[in-house]
Amino acid sequence: MHSPHFGRGSSRTRRALFRVGVVLVGAALVLALAADHRTGVFDSALALQVRLSALAPVAALSLMAVRRWRGDPRVVAAAGALAGAWSLGCDAWMRVVAERPGSSAGHADAYTLFELAALIVVLVLTVRYGAARPAAGAAVLLCLAVVLRPVAVRVTENGLILAMFCTVAVCAGLIGALVARLAALDRRRHAEQVRLEQRLTFARDLHDFVAHHVTGIVVQAQGAQVVAESRPELAVSALGQIERAGSEALRALRHMVSGLRTEAAFAPGLAPGGDAAAGGVAGLRTLVAAFTLPGGGSARLAEEGPVDRLPTAAVAAVHRVTMEALTNVRKHAPAARQVTVTLRALAGTVELDVVDDGSGPGPNPAALPGQGGGPGADAEPGAASRTGAPAPAGYGLIGLEERVTAEGGVFHAGPDSSGHWRVSARIPLESAWRDGP
Repeated sequence: MHSPHFGRGSSRTRRALFRVGVVLVGAALVLALAADHRTGVFDSALALQVRLSALAPVAALSLMAVRRWRGDPRVVAAAGALAGAWSLGCDAWMRVVAERPGSSAGHADAYTLFELAALIVVLVLTVRYGAARPAAGAAVLLCLAVVLRPVAVRVTENGLILAMFCTVAVCAGLIGALVARLAALDRRRHAEQVRLEQRLTFARDLHDFVAHHVTGIVVQAQGAQVVAESRPELAVSALGQIERAGSEALRALRHMVSGLRTEAAFAPGLAPGGDAAAGGVAGLRTLVAAFTLPGGGSARLAEEGPVDRLPTAAVAAVHRVTMEALTNVRKHAPAARQVTVTLRALAGTVELDVVDDGSGPGPNPAALPGQGGGPGADAEPGAASRTGAPAPAGYGLIGLEERVTAEGGVFHAGPDSSGHWRVSARIPLESAWRDGP
């Protein structure tokens, strides 16, 4: 599934922009420190307070840069709060020193460009990476520290102008940090949604692929029990088919488990049965040719139009519908002699019809999806296994209808005019399964 939030290209772009930002911020801090030394602010009457105050953002940035702590949002917020509180404490200290009688500190500069710039950087990092509630309190302290520093000793016209510029810079930094934080939250929320959708897809795959083989195993075992005494050679053949179906089911389960363990496996073609679906029309031909029924029935594939030029996504959707339809025939019409699968490649669409000639009871039309049915619509109420147990309800036709109609297609399952059970689907090629099966 592709999204503008994800992908190697977007990840590389974010890393490159981050590195460029680090270089620019570092260069700005170095230039600010050089300007402060040139103006002699570190040699004024408030030199001690100015130097100690400048250490606060440096210590906070150093703490945020430590690999052990920089991934902890609480530590980031605590470092920002400490820097803001330390700077405000130095403001109060400077004011007390400047108000002493005969002190020359009242005419000294109480701020450095380096500290103001460093505090703004700490503010941005705290809002962007800090824990939500602690970061809000730390942001208030840092904003006050930056805006009040130019007027900490005395209120002058130049100090007010600088405080105004500091306010604009603080607002810009806050907006940028909040936008980046919200974008990161959106990416995480989108990632969770994608994982949920992928796991729902795997749940459907469990029915489409594993249940297909398990149903074959059950039906073949039932048939083997019936003919074991009268025709033992058929029982041996059924055992071979059971072995092959069991191996296919295990392979599908391994694909599913590996996909759930690794996020990279959630890609089209890597889902259970994805290899067969990715084989194009050849995989569909193999599926139909390998289909057999306990009573000796088989399936044939009729192709109309340029089916070999169908898009892979459309063929994958057709493969799913065909597999589910054949599974239902094996489960509910084991006495059928012939199953006809017709694939038509038309202009802009692909059509599929699966019809069996079984005369046994079919699913209740009122229970089918889109026809007033509920869960278990693909189960045939009147059908029973050869052992006499009622067939359990399933979700195959419901899932197929959801997937076909979600792409603008049309799905139908029910008896046709001749009384045979028909499963049909029409899928538009331009939108069919863009994100893979």
